[in-house]
Amino acid sequence: MSTLAPWTYDFVPLHAGAWTIEASYRYCTALASGHYENFPVVFGLMSRPQREALAAVYAFARWADDFADEPPYDGLRERLLDAWEDQLHRCIGGDATHPVFVALGDAMRRNDLPAQLFLDLLSAFRQDCSQRRYATFDEVLDYCRRSANPVGRVVLAILGLRDERLAAWSDRICTALQLTNFWQDLSVDIPRDRLYLPAEDLERFGVPVERVMAREAAPGTADLLRFEVERTARLFEEGRPLITASFHPGCLYFGAVWLGGRAVLGLVEAAGPSLLRERPSLRLAGVVRTLVAVLRVRFQGARAWTR
Repeated sequence: MSTLAPWTYDFVPLHAGAWTIEASYRYCTALASGHYENFPVVFGLMSRPQREALAAVYAFARWADDFADEPPYDGLRERLLDAWEDQLHRCIGGDATHPVFVALGDAMRRNDLPAQLFLDLLSAFRQDCSQRRYATFDEVLDYCRRSANPVGRVVLAILGLRDERLAAWSDRICTALQLTNFWQDLSVDIPRDRLYLPAEDLERFGVPVERVMAREAAPGTADLLRFEVERTARLFEEGRPLITASFHPGCLYFGAVWLGGRAVLGLVEAAGPSLLRERPSLRLAGVVRTLVAVLRVRFQGARAWTR
């Protein structure tokens, strides 16, 4: 690849040592704050080192996700993801040049973050470049295992929570969040010729894939979507103990994530077959209600633990 790759900062060539750790963290934090509107609210609950580490992780995943999905990278996706993985290996060796990886390398060392979690994320982004359909729900779950669950495990590690029981609950929540996003984004993914509804489920409810891709509701579409929502909700419930079992600020973070995901899933359930044509979204008022509910859930959970 050329020296001036599409991810360079302000089109300035990147050289080892050109970015300090402090400047790299500022770059990642600015990227996270600019792309994710709730970043300052949710992550403001954490210490500065925790916020910076999470911003580096977010920046890594945000760029990789864009490489896999966004139109400007058509024809370059796999090459860019390969180069992104090369930067990951270089940052592990302390030879990073991109600000994202200067920050990420420092965060990995400080928090003992396994490289495999980031390699799993990249494998999922690569899969999005080539796989457009899923035959079974197990295939979808395997994708979630690599696209979503590593993020939860990284957050746990940064918060100093390394209990395998907590990790299992986190996996449930992260998988549920990914599934919720799939159902919420049906109208976005269909024009991209991508569908995460498993073929076995379409067949079970008698919904022709051609009708789905044409964004037309068949007689069994409402039942199909209700089925997907119900099993996604079960995963949320299976992961719910993480909220009260983790200490501050993890309890508030996971509570916000859990309640926010459940709120979006509620919108998905209410939308039904209209999901094929439009994407429901959680507005600011819903975000505020979610944060208030987090405090209530945590308070009630604390009372239950002390009885």
